[in-house]
Amino acid sequence: MKRDRRVLVIKGKPEIAKLEGFIEEICDYYNVGSEHFGNVMLATSEAAVILFDIHNSTGSEPVEVGFDREARGMVFTLKLGAGYETIIENEDILDREIRRHKLSRDIFVIRALADEISISPHAESIVVVFYVSGINYEKSLGRMNHLKAYWSKNEVVVHRK
Repeated sequence: MKRDRRVLVIKGKPEIAKLEGFIEEICDYYNVGSEHFGNVMLATSEAAVILFDIHNSTGSEPVEVGFDREARGMVFTLKLGAGYETIIENEDILDREIRRHKLSRDIFVIRALADEISISPHAESIVVVFYVSGINYEKSLGRMNHLKAYWSKNEVVVHRK
């Protein structure tokens, strides 16, 4: 299988539109249908928003979005850019709990839409995987059944002289 690797760097939430265009281009290239396109778009966009929210991005910390086409499916890797340094702050307990609750809700949405998700220990990267082997499985089963029905028809053919 030929390897397909693409990378996009976005700086802040205002550039989420660039990410959406990037995802749309990839889904068009791989003929991902509209029934799965929305899942890919929403889960990947939410992962980027999570990284910006967790690390209080003011637009200065870039997020690198990498795409790989692997045997297991479409893999989107979102990670903080090279200029990021981990800063441990003393934050209010209430603020931390509110962020934790919002984060768990957002991760639940991503888990519901994606086939696999993994988050690094300090939330510096999120990997979202979509299995593509089954995307057109239902359509191909329907087509095979139609062909079987067509070829198994017993028609009476009357020859006239």
